[in-house]
Amino acid sequence: MMSLLDISPYVRAAHLYNYRGERDEQRRRGYSYAFHLFTEGHGQMIIQDVCYPISSGTFIFIRPGEWHTFEHAQMETMDAYNLYFDLWSVPTPHQPSFAYEWDQFEPEWMTAIRSCSELEQLPTSMSLRSYPHLIDLMKLTMVAFNQQGTYAREAASSLLKSWMLQWSHIATATKPMDERIAVVVEQMDNHPESRFSHEEWCDLSRLEKSQFYRLFKQETGMTPKAYLLDARMKKACVMLMESRQSITHIALELGYDSIHYFTNQFRAKYGVSPSSYRMGRAHHEIKRFS
Repeated sequence: MMSLLDISPYVRAAHLYNYRGERDEQRRRGYSYAFHLFTEGHGQMIIQDVCYPISSGTFIFIRPGEWHTFEHAQMETMDAYNLYFDLWSVPTPHQPSFAYEWDQFEPEWMTAIRSCSELEQLPTSMSLRSYPHLIDLMKLTMVAFNQQGTYAREAASSLLKSWMLQWSHIATATKPMDERIAVVVEQMDNHPESRFSHEEWCDLSRLEKSQFYRLFKQETGMTPKAYLLDARMKKACVMLMESRQSITHIALELGYDSIHYFTNQFRAKYGVSPSSYRMGRAHHEIKRFS
């Protein structure tokens, strides 16, 4: 039995594609593994006769030999980052990644498939809206593949392995977050310094106030206010470690009107003041490299 640590990814193709109902988006069958990360639009994918809804942030994992079709919603198109790859072998040059329904399917072109329970447990469909680092890493993998350079393909393949290991941990260790809450969590994580109102959160999640609070606590284990404060404190730590900005400036950047209020909240969270935290980290780095 193989492990995900044993995979040796080989990226065949990586590109951004706009699905708009053309003939080459119809039913096909893959020779390789494939990832489709949708960034815009709505629709559905039919995979082995099972329908999966598509929206921004939807991630699809296609196994070799699976029939699948792309269908965009009426009056819309769908943008997706598409990545075709092998996991256990390197294909011969110019080998196709899939065959259309009207093509002759050639079994000898099928990628190598190994028994791997970790791979088999990975979902066919999952929202990545609450995992922006996975979205960024997917984009970086595609950029690396399309760069000119001696080791471009090797770099892309290494990034893909890192992506798969991180995704496996998230997909199997945690329950995917409800998309209505995931979009709010993503906003909080990306902009913890903003002054969000309860009305904005409810509008963004398309939930009534009581429903939003109940579902947010259910999905995150925290109230919205506590989650936002936690995200703000995490950003404060990064700014204290990575910049030479004054404590006052950092407090203002994080949306605080009073440095004393910021200091009190930071101390309550971490047990030390912002300045002590910065000095402690600096002392640790000096000792580590001395």
